[in-house]
Amino acid sequence: MERQRNGFTLIELLVVIAIIALLMGMLFPVFSRVKELVRMISCRSNLRQYGIASRMYLDSNEGRFPGPYVWLYTRAGTGSTPDEAIMNLEPDGTLWPYLKEKSVHMCRTFWIHARHMGRRNAQYSYSMNAYLGAPGHSTENHFGGVVLETQVRHPAKIFLFSEENVWLIPGLSDYVLNDNNLLVGPEGDPIDSFATYHNVSSSRLNEGSANLVFVDGHVDSIKAEEQKEGGNFRIAWPKLTPPEPD
Repeated sequence: MERQRNGFTLIELLVVIAIIALLMGMLFPVFSRVKELVRMISCRSNLRQYGIASRMYLDSNEGRFPGPYVWLYTRAGTGSTPDEAIMNLEPDGTLWPYLKEKSVHMCRTFWIHARHMGRRNAQYSYSMNAYLGAPGHSTENHFGGVVLETQVRHPAKIFLFSEENVWLIPGLSDYVLNDNNLLVGPEGDPIDSFATYHNVSSSRLNEGSANLVFVDGHVDSIKAEEQKEGGNFRIAWPKLTPPEPD
């Protein structure tokens, strides 16, 4: 009489384990991409809230933009990292009454990269266009900004808030996120850079995209390569003129 089998042989068990390991190896990258997609959607949602809050602020202040240095923290100042400047402060900026939920100020993807790079106390991940709300913001190499929404020639093409990197990229940025605003210069003078950490693998973080909300309230993104050849300045300069026809 043939003896009845009560379980798997060692070889069968090893085959099953190998199949499971293979399947998990195939699924983990998918899970990772899905998680990042969810985070990116959340970050874009935050910027939509920024657009709504800015619209309310503009309507309540005769079309005047909040100051790019004081929209979130009036005492943050320039030249200091956000974690050192504000980690013990409560938000008190001019736009804060319209954006009182603290979680809306932090993109989860930014937070992950900031922690990996030692910025464990970062409080926010979005920066305002430095040329809006700052008429006197000009130096030897930079243009002055505008105060009023009506002074922006193409509201759908000029960003209002953007994500910003926590690391430098040669040729794209001279500074990391270090204050409440994002200042970009014309070609050859990049100053700050839009973020590059969305829609890209961890080994190519300098080549991804950033989410932005524009003056007209719509949210979009910009790829790293679009920032070159003056592309970053074109969507920052509020007095943008349309290109000459061919």
